[in-house]
Amino acid sequence: MKKSVMALGVVIILSATGASFAQQNSGMAASGTAGMVGRESKSEFDRMNKKGAADVAAIRATSAKLSSADQSLMLEVAKGGMKQLEMSKVAVQKAGNEAVRQLAQAEVAEQTGLSAKLKEIAQAKGVSLPSAPDAETQAALTRLQGVSGAAFDRMYVTESGVKGHEKLDSVMGKVESSAADANLKSIAQAAHPLVKNHLNVSRDIMTKMANGATGSR
Repeated sequence: MKKSVMALGVVIILSATGASFAQQNSGMAASGTAGMVGRESKSEFDRMNKKGAADVAAIRATSAKLSSADQSLMLEVAKGGMKQLEMSKVAVQKAGNEAVRQLAQAEVAEQTGLSAKLKEIAQAKGVSLPSAPDAETQAALTRLQGVSGAAFDRMYVTESGVKGHEKLDSVMGKVESSAADANLKSIAQAAHPLVKNHLNVSRDIMTKMANGATGSR
């Protein structure tokens, strides 16, 4: 009889301890995933964004004229950036997934700073850049405005987060390898690491959404 009581007591203690461990592990898991953007910590994501913005802002425009080839490259960067900016402005307002919203906020900040610097450089060199979204961007915005909820999050991350950054990644690579103008090269060197980072974060977010980790507000 005493053995039965002792055994029961051990079971009760172990059960209580197990519950305590489960609660602790649950808390640890929650804290481990809190403040993440994709697979990256929010603090590291913010640090990368601040560094990219500072690097772009530090570029000093010169009046050296651009070749026609460099003008075309600058136009590609400007158009791609404007598309990312306009789509991300919509996502800041409509995203339901917290990581998607944070990505969109970072993209708005990045592209606003990049656009301002491009305009400064273009003005110094006597080059005109588009002041409004082109037909391709308008069509993308119309499609994006037509969806909501999880479908919106998926479309934004697919079209802007992944495809948009893949295109910018390619354009920045071309600028780095073939541009003759020092300002243009500096733009690519400053912004390209951030483009790559946002592309990787976007792919991570898309994978998490596909696996059911919504992170919705």
